[in-house]
Order: sequence, then structure tokens, then C-alpha cells
Amino acid sequence: SYGFQLHPYVDDTLHGDDMIANFVLNNFGCPPTWTMDNYEAEQVEKIRAQVGYNSVFLMASGGDDSTVAARLFGEALGPDRMNLLHVDNGLMRKDESQAVIEMFKDLGLDKNFHFIDATDTFLEALAGMTEPEQKRRAIGDTFIAVFESEARRLGIEDHLLGQGTIYPDTIETGGTKRADTIKTHHNRVPIIEEMIAAGKVIEPLADLYKVEVRELGEMLGIPHDMIWRHPFPGPGLGVRLLCADGQVQDADDLAAIAPAVTDGLAKYGLTGAPLPIKSVGVKADLRSYEHPVLIHGAADWDTLAEASGTMFKTVTGINRTLWNLTDTMPTSYRSLAATMTSDRLDLLRECDFLMMDGLRRHGLYGEIWQCPTVLVPLEIDGKGQELCILRPIHSERAMTATAARLPLDLLEELKESITALPGISGLAYDLTSKPPGTIEWE
Repeated sequence: SYGFQLHPYVDDTLHGDDMIANFVLNNFGCPPTWTMDNYEAEQVEKIRAQVGYNSVFLMASGGDDSTVAARLFGEALGPDRMNLLHVDNGLMRKDESQAVIEMFKDLGLDKNFHFIDATDTFLEALAGMTEPEQKRRAIGDTFIAVFESEARRLGIEDHLLGQGTIYPDTIETGGTKRADTIKTHHNRVPIIEEMIAAGKVIEPLADLYKVEVRELGEMLGIPHDMIWRHPFPGPGLGVRLLCADGQVQDADDLAAIAPAVTDGLAKYGLTGAPLPIKSVGVKADLRSYEHPVLIHGAADWDTLAEASGTMFKTVTGINRTLWNLTDTMPTSYRSLAATMTSDRLDLLRECDFLMMDGLRRHGLYGEIWQCPTVLVPLEIDGKGQELCILRPIHSERAMTATAARLPLDLLEELKESITALPGISGLAYDLTSKPPGTIEWE
């Protein structure tokens, strides 16, 4: 028998495609019949077979996946047998919902398009929550509650639920035999799994990666600028606004980590410290929930990357490295109690807007695959309440990722604009690859 003891399909495996081709085509003589043209035709037939004389009700976030799914459903069923629902969950980017509504109009998919502002419903569901998985599940459950309520109101509760689920969503939720649950995607919460088992869900993109979804979208005539928007997670800013109870339960661990951090960074002329916060990561295909390290000092990108790699190789208990973008290395940090509130979300929306605007002004938006902007409830040197973290990355399939290298003049602009916002205690740049850090922080 033959097998692989590595991941040849991830973006950074050298000659990975050649390995797969040799394994499948040469070793076993399988014909290369899978093409995107064939996939489109097969999915159209599968949709028609599964839906029958029924109709589909699709949660349309406006992201690549749901937009391509909407176009595919429209091709298979026609506009009369497809209802789209866009939910403003209060976790959207600045002016995002209005832009989504206009986009579906431009695509001619607005015949049975429905919109609901469910901000209050989602914030009530998230009230008091701090743990990442609890938040993700609450967001997913609330989406379904809103969907079912709207379906009853519209008299279409017998329609199948359409979703733009893609392959990494299933993998990271532990949806295959050998996969650990890294993070539960909103389209893979238990209530959705029950609906799938009952045959009430249809997901035509579930075997595709993001790069393949975009290829299919362009084949379906979706304009390039729409299909190459940065991916935005289903839970939205809910997984970019970290929450905490203000208690540091592992102060001894932090104290033990600190000397190793200092020693590891010294040879690069850098200083650093572990932070009293945690984020979700992935190590050896398993979920980690560990501390980031904040590093400080003037260094070129290659040095920063090498120093970051040293941290992961030599220091246990960490899964991210952050480069401090403010002028001095902080001396004290205090984790604050904070939950999901409209004020915190508005501040994150403004930080995110400044980041996205900066990428566009510098002509870099198309070069960056995704750029989460994160807020962490952390007081630094007795000032502010929120550490803002920038996470620009390069990727193709979201299974792996590397930190992007933005020009220093853009970072200087962002330092001035973001640190001037009320409540911001500091600004940092996430240097972490995936693995060990997931793309999103939660």
C-alpha cells in the first residue's frame, strides 16, 4: 500500500501538486476528470435532484462563499425557487450590510431577497460570554433561530436551508474522522448537524477550498472585484472582539514563560514578554489555547520572522508572536473584564475601517488574502482598555497562512490613526504563521 506522511495539499509544501499527481495519476492510474466545468454541471444536477420541486432559503452574508452558492442555486433552480436572507447580526464591518444589499441587486439576485437587523437578538445571546467556543456556538444557534423565525414569517419554513459551507469549515470543526475541533464554525453547530442528518441542508461548495470557490464564481460571471473581496468569517467581528473575565488564572505559567522569551529574543536585539491573554491556535493538527508574546525593537522583516520562529520552537505555552508598533516596550499589562457590547464593536469597526482603507490607499488590498483586525481587553501601562492587533496574511486555501509584510509608512499611518481612538491602549502586528496560529484569533 501507499500513503503520505505529510500534507502535500497545503500551500507551502514544495511540489505538493506534483506529489499528488504522481500519487493519484501514476501510482493508481486515475484519470484527471475532475475540472471546475464538470463540478459546476454536477452540482447543478445534484441541487435539482436534492431540492426536487421544493425551494432553497439561503443565508446570504455577502461573502464569497454564500454569493457563489446563491449564483449556483439561481442557475440550478431559477430566481423563483430561491429566497435569500441577509442578517445584520451587529457583528458586521462598518456599513457592510448596506454594501451587501447593493451587491445582490447588482448581481440580479434580489427578486426574493430579505433583510433583517437582528443586532439586539445577537447581542442578547452573547451577553456575558467570554469563551471562544461558547461564543461561536451562540452565534451559530442564533443564526438558525433568526432563520427559522423569518422562514415562518414568510411562510417558507419547508424550504431547504442553503449554506455556502466550504471544506476548511468542516475540517476545523472536527467534521472528519481524523480532525480535531480547532474552532466550531457557525455553519457546523450541533443544530445544523441535526438538520444535515435530517436532509434539510444543502451545501454545494462543501468540497471546495476558497481558491476553488473563487474560480467557480468567476465562471458563473460574478465580477472580479466582488469575488476577490477579503474573506470575512460567518461569526463576523464576534471572533475578532475578544472577551475576558479579567482574571489571570495562570500567572505562574506566565512567570515561567517570561525568562525563556527574554533569552530567545536577546540574540536578535529584541525584548519581549508573554501577555495575560489567550487565543486559539493549531499545533500538530490539534487545537491550542495559549498566550501570545509581544516583542519590541527595530528589526527588518526577516529578523522578525526568524525571531518569531524561535519563540515557537523554544518556548512552550505560546501560539502567537506580536510585534509592538508603539514607540516603547510596555512594562505592565492588566487583563480587563469585557464582554460583547455595542460600544466595543463600534470601536473595532473603526479600527478595521482604518486598516482596510490603508490597504486600499497603498494599493495593497489585492495583494493581501485576508486582514483580521482584533481588539483584546488589555490595559497597558495603566492606559486604555483595548489592545488593537493587525493580522494581514497571505494564503490560498486557508489551511496554512503566512504573515504579510506591509510597508513601514503604512504602519506609521495606522499607528497615528488607530492609537488616537479613545480607549486604545496599544497597537501590535501579528507575525504568526498558520500553524501555530489560526487565521482568526478565535
